Amino acid sequence: MSDYRKYKHRGYQDGGGSSSYSSGGGQRPQTPRPEPQRQRMEGAPRGRTAGGFGPEAFKCNRCGQLRVGLEMPTQDETCLKCGADLHSCGNCRFFDTTTLWECRENIPARVSNKHARNECGMFQPKIVKDLAADKPRQPQTPDDARKAFEALFKK
Repeated sequence: MSDYRKYKHRGYQDGGGSSSYSSGGGQRPQTPRPEPQRQRMEGAPRGRTAGGFGPEAFKCNRCGQLRVGLEMPTQDETCLKCGADLHSCGNCRFFDTTTLWECRENIPARVSNKHARNECGMFQPKIVKDLAADKPRQPQTPDDARKAFEALFKK
């Protein structure tokens, strides 16, 4: 093999081979970089972290409507907004499309319609963080987006 490398800048395949850098040749010493300390500035936005900052909520899987209360939905309960069944695989915390029969629990048989009512004994409602709870809900008009866009570029 030859010493020819297509890209000679630093960082590309720095693992082992010899290369010639423009600053004198040879390899640079490997020193561990210290992790920078990140501190939240006063008044800075918090962002959406893994812990979440909103209250816990149970939402309809089809339309996203909040359900009042976090208790277990009954077998025949439906969403108040769209009428979808709430006791279904789509609203279960074990629903996972990447696993066998799309369920993280060991179920005896596959449920074909994941958004229809079923009698699964392992059903547990999927509780999520409501990240929009602290934002005020204002009616949106077509001119609101235009005004917000123009406000970005005013001097």
